[in-house]
Formats: sequence, structure tokens, C-alpha cells
Amino acid sequence: MLSLTLKEGQSINIGSDVKVMFAGAEAGRIKVLIDAPKNIQIAREQKDDSYVPHQKISDSAKKKIGRIYKEERQLNKHKELIKKNGTRTSTKNWTF
Repeated sequence: MLSLTLKEGQSINIGSDVKVMFAGAEAGRIKVLIDAPKNIQIAREQKDDSYVPHQKISDSAKKKIGRIYKEERQLNKHKELIKKNGTRTSTKNWTF
């Protein structure tokens, strides 16, 4: 089993179709966002090994996922500019 430590907003890819993003933690719980094709079954397993089918994603969760992806794309573009130009640019006026 692979064990990873992630910061909020970081993600891992499983194959080319599945992305798992750490969306935060509070009160002993973590929030994980999973982007996968509809044909992949996703189920939460609890300590008692009971099966809990995935629930339909809420509109607010969809918006949050969209914002996180947008931020990630903007940061990646910024990193590419730094690599290309070899200089840093200010990020304090960025809006997400």
C-alpha cells in the first residue's frame, strides 16, 4: 500500500483517468475529491467494512472542484512562465 502526505489542493493521478484531490481536513475528517469516469465504481469503505455507494455530487461541490482546478491550471501556467523566462512574476493580483 502506498502512503502519501498531501497539502490542501494537491492531487494524485491513478492511471490516466482518475484524479484524487485532497480538499482539506477538520475535526478528524479529511475531504477528498475524486474525478473519475462514470463507468468506474467508487464506494467508501468504513471500519465495519459496510458498503456505502457514492452519492450524487452537490452543485456547491462541483463549483469548489471547478475553482480548485482553475487555481491549479493558473499555478501551472505561472510555473511554466518561470521556467521559460527564468524570472518570477508577482502573484498578489491574481484572482481565482
